[in-house]
Amino acid sequence: MTNAIWQLQHITLKGDIANRLDDLTLTITSGVTAVVGHSGAGKTSLLNVLAGMEQPTGGSVRRLPAERTRTDVPCSPDSQGPDSFSLPLFWAPQDGGLWPHLTVIGHLTAVFEPNSLKSGLSQQDSADFLDNLLGQFDLNHRRDAFPGKLSKGEQSRLAVCRALAANPAVLIMDEPLAHVDPIRRPVYWELIRRHLQTAGASLVFSTHEPDVAVRESEFVICLQEGKIVHSGATQELYQHPPNKSAAEFLGPINWFDAAEESCWLSENHAAGNHVAVRPENLQLQVDENADIEILSFQFCGGYSESHLKHIPTSSEKTIVHRPPGSIHAAGQRVRIKVLS
Repeated sequence: MTNAIWQLQHITLKGDIANRLDDLTLTITSGVTAVVGHSGAGKTSLLNVLAGMEQPTGGSVRRLPAERTRTDVPCSPDSQGPDSFSLPLFWAPQDGGLWPHLTVIGHLTAVFEPNSLKSGLSQQDSADFLDNLLGQFDLNHRRDAFPGKLSKGEQSRLAVCRALAANPAVLIMDEPLAHVDPIRRPVYWELIRRHLQTAGASLVFSTHEPDVAVRESEFVICLQEGKIVHSGATQELYQHPPNKSAAEFLGPINWFDAAEESCWLSENHAAGNHVAVRPENLQLQVDENADIEILSFQFCGGYSESHLKHIPTSSEKTIVHRPPGSIHAAGQRVRIKVLS
């Protein structure tokens, strides 16, 4: 069940040249919301307004009390209950916002102790909980280090670790784990996900990575030049995008308009409509009698990219598709198969 956390009406935030946010009207609900867009789109500005770190130059922001989605979580060192938190919101800015005068363990103690005292945890239980949290984020060996002595990746992990230790009802994170090695990011995102589920908390985060937005969010806000170009359920935008530009916020897509459909696709679809297909649902099938020729082929890991020519019309198109069982090569004739 979702409930509104913020209601924004005609929000404007001025910049040096153009508005950083331009007439945003939006409702953000409980759950996990990703804010996506290119650099300069307004992601950080929006999160700053939500966190109260910047005041809009126009419009109104209404912050509503956030109810946790879990009400049956017992208070314990391993799982803090919904009545144990002292902060309704915790903000983790893009630079981490770490306190230079506190050690790693000091950052966690500063935000966790008020919660532990309120929930009646013993000093030993609190220490054990924080030790476990540091271990999960691979920071135990740096527990006595100050932020200035940490690597960028360690600082990113500490910023997230501190936010989870604060145990708020709502977390705001600006590009969390941005400096963490890509191979380790999924591990830490799993810890964030587990915390949100256990605590019944909500998260609003920004990211440049479409795959992170798809994997981690329930809702998505797409920004471009300070304007909202799309907002809604992440899965709906991924599977049924309203237009190509909105679709591309969540990664590669093949877009066939009504005029292209009969030319490129081997099956008829709804007449007069576009066809939008993600790479995992598109396949090239070798067929020496087909009208489509591969001009170039590139393997990209989770998908492949092929530049094709439709021989009868001499039109060309680049598509992204499932990697084939064997490597495709220039000169091969193929047909395009949309998988259900």
